[in-house]
Amino acid sequence: MNLDIFASITNFATTNSTIQGVFQRGYEVVISVSAIIIALLWIPVAIGFFSSDEQKRYESKNRLKYASLGTIIYILAISGIIYGVFNFIATGA
Repeated sequence: MNLDIFASITNFATTNSTIQGVFQRGYEVVISVSAIIIALLWIPVAIGFFSSDEQKRYESKNRLKYASLGTIIYILAISGIIYGVFNFIATGA
């Protein structure tokens, strides 16, 4: 009888670690895909800096501000800092 309990606990631990592994892999895939998307969105900003047209350079500087802010917000969201701040504001702990 005790062996059945031990076997079920071991089976639960294996299933739990498998589920955690699946979530971890999914998290890594989401971060990788979103990092590629962010890199692709930075390309027009970078190309604007190498333009000979002064107006394109000026527009690129403005886009740089927004792209930097968006990237920082993304990093804070993925790292969990935004969740921590809002959790602290809501619960006080």
